[in-house]
Formats: sequence, structure tokens, C-alpha cells
Amino acid sequence: MLRALKKIAGSDSFFLLLTGVAVSVLVASLYIFQPPILQFVDYKIYDQFMRSSPVGTKTNIPVIVDIDDESLAELGQWPWPRYRMALLLAKIQQAGALSTGLDILIGEPDRTSPATIKKSLQEELGVAVNFKGLPQGLMDNDLVLADVLKNGRFVLGFYFDFIEEQTPSVNAQPCFVKPVPIAQIKAKGAPPLKDLTLNALDAICPLPVLAKASPLCGFYNSITDYDGVVRRVPLIITKDGKQYPSLALATLMKALGRKNIIAKTSPIGIESIRVGKTTIPVDAKGQMLVRYRGGMEEFPYYSAKDILSGKVGEKELNGKIIFMGTSAAGLRDLRVTPFASDYPGVEVHATIVDNILTRDFLLKPDWVPGLELLLVLAAGIISMILLTWSRSMWMILPIAVMGAGIVYGSLHVFQEYSAYLTPMYALIALGTNFTLLTLIKFWREEGQKKFLQATFSSYLAPELIDEMFSNREMPELGGEAREITAYFTDIQSFSTFSEKLTAPQLVELLNEYLSVMTDILIEEKGTLDKYEGDAIIAFFGAPMDVPDHALRACRVAVKMQRSGIELREKWAKERQLPDEPDRNTKNFPEEQWAKGEKWPRVVHNMRTRIGVNSGEIVVGNMGSSMRMNYTMMGDAVNLAARLEEGAKQFGIFTAVSHFTLDQEVEVDGQTHKILDLVEARLIDNIQVVGKNEPVRIYELVAMKGGLTESEEILFDLFAKAREEYVAQNWDKAIELYQEANKYELYDDTKFTPSDVFIKRAEEHKINPPVPEGELWDGVYRMTKK
Repeated sequence: MLRALKKIAGSDSFFLLLTGVAVSVLVASLYIFQPPILQFVDYKIYDQFMRSSPVGTKTNIPVIVDIDDESLAELGQWPWPRYRMALLLAKIQQAGALSTGLDILIGEPDRTSPATIKKSLQEELGVAVNFKGLPQGLMDNDLVLADVLKNGRFVLGFYFDFIEEQTPSVNAQPCFVKPVPIAQIKAKGAPPLKDLTLNALDAICPLPVLAKASPLCGFYNSITDYDGVVRRVPLIITKDGKQYPSLALATLMKALGRKNIIAKTSPIGIESIRVGKTTIPVDAKGQMLVRYRGGMEEFPYYSAKDILSGKVGEKELNGKIIFMGTSAAGLRDLRVTPFASDYPGVEVHATIVDNILTRDFLLKPDWVPGLELLLVLAAGIISMILLTWSRSMWMILPIAVMGAGIVYGSLHVFQEYSAYLTPMYALIALGTNFTLLTLIKFWREEGQKKFLQATFSSYLAPELIDEMFSNREMPELGGEAREITAYFTDIQSFSTFSEKLTAPQLVELLNEYLSVMTDILIEEKGTLDKYEGDAIIAFFGAPMDVPDHALRACRVAVKMQRSGIELREKWAKERQLPDEPDRNTKNFPEEQWAKGEKWPRVVHNMRTRIGVNSGEIVVGNMGSSMRMNYTMMGDAVNLAARLEEGAKQFGIFTAVSHFTLDQEVEVDGQTHKILDLVEARLIDNIQVVGKNEPVRIYELVAMKGGLTESEEILFDLFAKAREEYVAQNWDKAIELYQEANKYELYDDTKFTPSDVFIKRAEEHKINPPVPEGELWDGVYRMTKK
């Protein structure tokens, strides 16, 4: 038979595997180089993970001192006089704050403080300010603020510039911000720290007198990602070979009383930064991922005016780390974060300190890139294998499960272990493999299906073609023996048609006849072997297995005979068109071809003989590799052909062997013989020349329950006559056959089955088939083919 598509499946699998490997390698390359558009999508996935994760426990140590609109309305517009800033800072320190970071740049001299306030300010501040020798004027109050900074736990903010200026900087004054001492723990091959961190080109610094007074300053830069969102902040930045801490880190160091930090480095970058006993995981550039606590105002806010007025004091600020910023209109420093597009920049610093104090870090360990790359390759390879060898659309389910597992697995790692494993590239590998391999399979399978349809559509049921395609079976040379049913048909006395019809008329008639008969055959999953003139040669049960092949063959025979009657009736009614030339071009007499009729009388009476036999038959593609034909051969085939041809010897038109009718088939959960499902009468039991086993020949008339009343009488009489015939009661048999002859199916044939056995009984009266007194098996032994 058509063998499983091993060769084609093998080549297809190799091609699909090669494509899947290429996709996996391509996606792995994308992961390594990370194009901006994919990085953008990955950022959005990260943000969603952040929003869907628990916020965690906050320390409530960082608080915000806000120079808000109410403060400006009550105390005057910004910038405030230095004495007011000095007073605000002094009150914060007196309240017991651990440290205060100013997310404000004080870069210009004070031009708003009156000179006469010196003495009263000294008394209110409670600090010793040495005014001796100072020139009278407004600049004196910068020294007052400097003296407060020098004696307190304050960190001034400043700003690094990374853009190379083409013109001299507006900030022409010198920068006195002090670098922070950093102890570098270097792994073998690690470069100097200055080569690992971000490097600034310029700095916009606080007023020199203030920078000199403040022992520690911190930059308040926040580095945005590709999409403008602040997800990570540098803890240290290098300028001119020296390292400076961020405002958050410097403020924390001030609160902890630490004057230096430790950086652990490797050849690929910075691994961690340690402050006191806390190790902070950072990326290779020394940037820390910020674990935001949610939306805005996640930390306590206190208005500057309330501190100056005494409403807020030791109760609220004692033991706190303060970040001073402004929310006033026009002065707000806003950032875009995963939670909000107008997030106060001062809260970013507070969040960093809170993350460090709680050790609630988001991680990107060294093993993450390797694991992510492994995840990409695993997703690509597993999906490739599944899609290569799966032939079912249900394969989308395990692919979908894999995709969901990757997403929820990454989310679980993020929520439980605070490590971000990007699921995006694994999903790309999974989705690309699924889409591309499915399209390739569809394209190639469509081609194979079209080939099958082109090869078999004219002689095979569409359902069988679909089944062949589903089972990956394609035509190839070779055959196999299997139990099937052979089916032969022929038109009685077809030579007379050729005599009376022209070639075009004959083609027209045969096309209509063969179309109707072939449709019936294909509808019942029969396989058309070939046409031989008017003959149809077919079989049931190959190339695809059809368990009820014998029953289907019988059903087709009954339908064909009924359709033959309908065709004869149609042809008898047809007339040639008014403007059509006379179709009787050979001038046959009126009794053979009536004037105006489309077809001669012989067409009106056309009948089809059918022979059906089941058995072990060799089926397969026979021929050469260049040209092959799917056909059948074997003794069972020859018997079917003999039944069709020998039917005329009995005056019947559908001859079926007992090999077919003895076949068993399951119907409604019960096993039946075909003989129990059809209406057929036993005609004869013959033994052909060269064969030892006799063949019982039946005339198939209808499916079970399809007999007319007259046919039922015929069947009963004919069966009784057969019993008398086998019992050698010749006279009784002749009498019953004569009575059955009155009900025979056809009255326009040369003889009927009853005529045949009346004649044969009369001959046996003279020449008995066995010696007198012996039992006879009723087998008619033929002496010639």
C-alpha cells in the first residue's frame, strides 16, 4: 500500500529542525545585542512585574521636607534668603534628624538677606557665627549658612553634566565638591574604578563657600532608560578620575557616620558597593535598580513652613533621614517611573535609602544573563522539536502552556527572589518558532495535499485523500496484500452503442454515465482504479483502510443500478434542441431512433453489469518511478471480473460472491454478516476450471428491507426451487422455477435465472450430476473457462 511518509517526513523534519535552530540562534543573537525596540518592550515587561509585585515593608526612616506652595505663599518666593535656609536646617538638626540631603542646588550668592539680621539670626539659630572681620553686606549670610552646614549632618546636592559643551560653561566658578574615598576590592584583571563607572564631563556645583563648609556632597542625577523612565540610579560617578557619591548614598553615609565605601569589581564591571555592613547589588556601571514602593507620597511629607513655625519638630523628625525638595509649581523636579509619569525626584532618593536600609534590592546577578540565554535556547529548541514532529493543531496547547510558564515563572522569580529574568526573548523564540514553522508546514503540506489531490482526486474520495494526508501517506512504488473488495462494471452490449452514435455523441453519453457512477463510488469511499472504455474498475479498502469495504461495495452496486434506471428514464425523455442538427446522422430507421429524440432506443434500454468479490488482493503503485499507477491484482480480482462477465450467463446484472457476503462488519455495536444486511438471492454454486473451492454466486437486488412485494415472492419461490434442485427433485424444481419465472426482475432479457435452471434441471433429468442414490452438493462444475 501507500507506505507512511518516511522519506518526506524525514526531509521535512530536517528542514524544520534547521529552521528552528536558525530561529533560536537568531533570537539568542538579539538577546546579546538587545536592539532598542526590543529593549523598550523588555522595559515595559519589567514595569508590569514591578507594579504586580508586593510593595514590601518600608522603614519609615526617610521623610520629605517639602518647600511647597504654602511655604512660598507664607515665607516668600524662591530662592529664600540664606538666613531662612540656615534657620530651616538648624531646626531640622535640633529636631534630631540623622542626616539631611538637599535635593536643591544652591549655586549663586545670596542677594536677598538684609545685613541687619546678623545678630538676631545668631540668637535664633543658637550657633556661634563669627562675624568679626567680615565685610558688611548681603554676602555675610552665605557664611551663616556655611557655618550651619559645617557644624551639622547635611549633604548638599549638585549636578553632573555628561554633554560636552562647545562654549565655556555658564558655571565658571570653581567646584569644591569633595570626592568620596572608595576602597576597591579588585578581582584579577579588574580595571581601575574610574574605567568602570559613568564618567561626567562637567559639574554644576554648590556655591564654593557652601561646598567647602559641607564635608559631604551628593549628585542628584537620575539616569533614564531608553524610554525615559528612571529604573536605576548610579550610586557613584567619576569625574577627572575621582569618584563622587549620589545624594541618596551620601545622605545615608552621613546618617551612618561612614566616611568611605567599598566597591567590589571584576573584569566585567562593578559587582557591589558596600556601606557599613550593607552590600548593595549594582550593575557593571555601579547603578542600583530602584524598588519603588508604589505611587507618589509613599513617604511622609512635612511642609517647610511648619518646621519653621515649630508645628513639626522632634516628634516627626527625630531619627529620620531627611530629603529636602520642592513641590511648588514651577519648581517641581519630576521623574517618570514604572508607577507614575510625574513622580517627585526627591522621592527617588528616599526610595533608594529605604531599599538599602531594608536590604530590599532588585537583583541582576551574574548568573541571570546565562540563565536568560539558556531559557531562550530551551524555548526555541523544545518548541522546534514539538512543532517538527507534531502533526496536530492541538500542539498549540503545549506551546501556550510553555509561554504561560515562562511568563509566570519569571514573575515568580521576581516576586519571590527579587531577580528579574526577562521572559521576552524566550517568548520571541517560542512565538517565532511557532509562527514560522507552522507557516512552513502549512505551505509544504498544502503542496503535498495538492499533489495528493492531483494524483488521486479523480478516483478517490476526498475524505480518503484527507485521511491519507493526515496519516502522512504518499504514493511510492510497491504494493502489499490486504483484504479488500474488487469491483467491476460494464455496459451490456456496448458495441451496439458505438455503431449507432457518433464519436462526440458517444463521449457525451459516457461522460454523463461515468460521472454519475463515479460520484456514487467516491461518495462511498471507493477507489477508482481505471476506466476501460465503458467499464469501471474499482476497489474498496485501499489505499486507506475501510473496515466495511464489502458493505460499501454492495451499497454502491445497489445505488448504481438505481441510478442506471434514472438515467435511462432521463435519456428516454430527452429531445434534441429545435435548432440542433439531426443527431441520427447514420439514418437508422424510426424503430431504432425515433425522430426528434436525442438518443436511440438502445440507449433507453442500457443496463450495467456488476461483479463484486472480496479477498486478499495486492494493491500498490505499479509501474516505474517516472510513471506509476495505483492498482490491484490477484485471483480475487480475476474472480470479480469473471462475476461481472459471467452475470450475463444467468440473466442477472449484479453478481456478488459469497466471499463478499460472508464478510463481517460491525453495525451499531453488533457484528453482522454482509448477507444479513442486503437482499440477495443465491443463484448458483459453481467451480471454475483450475480452482478447487466452489464459489456461491448471489444476485444483489437491494439493501435489507428494500424488496418490493413481487421481489419477495420471487426470492421465496427461487429459494424453494433451489432446495428441490439440489435435492435432485427435478420435476418439482422445474415447477417452482416456472412459477418464479413469472416474477423475475427483467422481462426484456434473453433469459432469466429461472430459465437457466429450468433448462439445467431438464438436462440433469437426462444426465444426473451424480450417480443415482448419491447426495449432490449442488456445485456446478464448469469444464471450460
